[in-house]
Parts: sequence; C-alpha cells; structure tokens
Amino acid sequence: MKRIKSLIKDTVSYTQDGNTVRFIIDENERPYWSRMLERSFAKDKTGLKMSEKYKSGKDIAARDDKLKKFFDFISEGNGVKVDLASGPSGYFSPVLDTLDESDIFIATDACPSIIAAHSEACNKENFFVFDIDLDKKLPFYDECIDVFSGKLLNNVNNYDVLIGEAYRCLKYGGRFAVIEMFFEHGCKTFEYLNSQGAVWSSFETFVRFCENTGFKHIGSDILQSRKGKIDSGDLYPLYENDCWTERTVYFVK
Repeated sequence: MKRIKSLIKDTVSYTQDGNTVRFIIDENERPYWSRMLERSFAKDKTGLKMSEKYKSGKDIAARDDKLKKFFDFISEGNGVKVDLASGPSGYFSPVLDTLDESDIFIATDACPSIIAAHSEACNKENFFVFDIDLDKKLPFYDECIDVFSGKLLNNVNNYDVLIGEAYRCLKYGGRFAVIEMFFEHGCKTFEYLNSQGAVWSSFETFVRFCENTGFKHIGSDILQSRKGKIDSGDLYPLYENDCWTERTVYFVK
C-alpha cells in the first residue's frame, strides 16, 4: 500500500499518531470556526456517535439512487481518495466498504472532536484523518490524488482556492465530485453571494468557475429543491422566499 508520506510535500510539516495526521501543529493556528465548534461539542455530553452516523449514511445511500450514483463515482477505480471538509455527518461512509487494499481514503477536518470521532469510527489500515486548515494550500504533491469529494464545501472560506488546489493535486483523468447547495438567479441570496464572489452562488456560476479552472463538467443530479431554511439556525438562504437546490456535481480533470 502506498505510504501516506509519499503523498505529502517534503516542505510541509506534520505529525502522525496512528491514523491521524496533523498539519495544525500550533493550536494558535487552528481556524476560529473550528475552535468555536469544538467548544460547542465540549458542552454536548452525548458525543458525536460517529459509528452510528456511518451506519445511517450507508442506509440512506442504499435507498437513494442518486446518492448511490455519487458514491459509485467516487469508488470506481483504485487509488487515493480525499474527502474535503468531512464534518460531523459521516456522509462519506458508503465509500469505506468499497476500499481495496491498494486504496487510501483520507477524511479532512480542523475540529479536534470531529477528527477524533472519525479516527475511532473506522479501523481500516488504509483510512486516515487529516487535521488540516483547508483555507490554506493542500499539502499534497502535484498530480498524486485520484479522487476528491466533498459535501457543502461552502463552509470553506477560500472555496475558489480549494478548487484550484484540488485541480493541481489530481492526476489527469482524476475525479472531483461534490454535493452542494445552489441558489436561483435573481433571488436575494444569489445576489448577495454573487456580489461577494462566491463560486457556489448558483449552479451555473459554480460549473463555469470549475471549467475555467480546467475541469470538465460531466453531469449533475438534483437531490432536493426547497424554499427557505431547513432549520432556523441555518445561515442560508438569507430570505425565507429564496429557492435553492442541493445537487451532486461531477467533474474530471
């Protein structure tokens, strides 16, 4: 199996403890959002229950053909597969059962509780968790990754930079697949996000940006369409009458 260290640039500092690889060595450099999220988890005594979330993610994907297609796209072929901003949902768990011995799967986050929960939930020898700030450049060599995936990467501040980094690190023919929310042209949330230069302000804006980066767009499916927020605590959409869609989107390099 290809060693993790062969993927990481010689100029990048990191430490490794079991299947956890830490690129945030100085806690003062941990992103503000992750420190706030960590405080929230510290108050919640029930824990993240990541093993249960992994099982739930597999059950949901098994019942949804569009999600199954998404995970099949990630799973087809062997190689190094990196999930960006993995978060606490465990959504990527269907991929784990498909890993070959020659594969490597890397989950990424910057919240210590989330990192620990993923590390404990999967004991496969080719599963790793990277403690990493995705608003900085990725630590990988050029053209060494086979697949990048992500769900709701709009949480990353420098999303446009991350897309460019994913393109740099992917092998030619490599895959980039995301689940993202997009807004209708003309709605107030779109107008606001577009004025801020958000590459995910609309589906068309996102695809155009990725194509200008060098990716080839090869398909998309709508998972759901809604008006307004799902939860009162959600940041987007900004206005209750704004419509949005959650889509799977597929690219190749």
